[in-house]
Amino acid sequence: MARHSLSILETIQQYDTFLESLKHVTIMGCGTGEDAVWWATLEDYDDPPQPYNFNCFAVDIDGSKLAQVPTLPNLHKVNEDFDREYILPVSIDLMWAYDCLQYSTNPLVALRHWSNAMTVNGMLLLTVPQHNGVEYDRYYSRSYNNCYYNFTPVNLIYMLAVNGFDCRDAYLLKKFNDPWIQMAVYKSDVAPMDPKTTSWFDLIDKNLLHPSIVSSLNSNGYLKQEEIVMPWLDKELYFVEWVSQKSTLPGMPETPEIAGVFNETVESTEHVIQQPKAVVKETPVLKPIKIKNTAPVKKSYKNG
Repeated sequence: MARHSLSILETIQQYDTFLESLKHVTIMGCGTGEDAVWWATLEDYDDPPQPYNFNCFAVDIDGSKLAQVPTLPNLHKVNEDFDREYILPVSIDLMWAYDCLQYSTNPLVALRHWSNAMTVNGMLLLTVPQHNGVEYDRYYSRSYNNCYYNFTPVNLIYMLAVNGFDCRDAYLLKKFNDPWIQMAVYKSDVAPMDPKTTSWFDLIDKNLLHPSIVSSLNSNGYLKQEEIVMPWLDKELYFVEWVSQKSTLPGMPETPEIAGVFNETVESTEHVIQQPKAVVKETPVLKPIKIKNTAPVKKSYKNG
């Protein structure tokens, strides 16, 4: 299991009430199953610990890797391509998709399939790499075999929202000089839409975008990544990493450097900021699955 993957899982593990509301968990692109086993064997913090015993589905197109996934009574192996729509026997409460969506030939279609497979108010935990940025004041871009799309926070938000995922009551973290984009979003009751005909402002009308995103769109007519300020699962508010305008592409005129905040917390009058303790019981940061959030947009910074 990757250290980065384990860090996210250990953060989720602190939220007992949320985990207790889950029944069915899918691990997309499970590989040899390290993350799938973590979900299938997860225990609570009681004394003695009690297993959550989630009904888990480990999905991977590579049958040779899937064969290496340990056999557990509550872990079902699914040899399928997550680009293709297929029917799971149950509606999924939590979908874990770590380091896999970049291998989709059409991530918009894949996310639509994932949305259709999930329970309304179920959670998608998604981590994808960003293969371009600025390092040592030089722009770089990478292309890897079988990685067909380069994600950024702004295009990932659009892809999720247009497929009916709630990017208003959502969690996002993109650290400076860290290639990973991390998001946790709930599936809304809005059906997936056609990306060819759905604009950012249509998504505002559907109440699917965070207030900082709405403000940027209304101010500029388009979304500026550097104006997104969203919480992560640690209950901190973050500016999304942005590239200083001093760092320019070859041939472009330099502009004065603009001061900004890179992955630093932002004070908010509406959000109580606390680092979670080692063990957190009954924390409200994550809504139990199947409980609909009806808070108005202006309260989106508040815990669900």
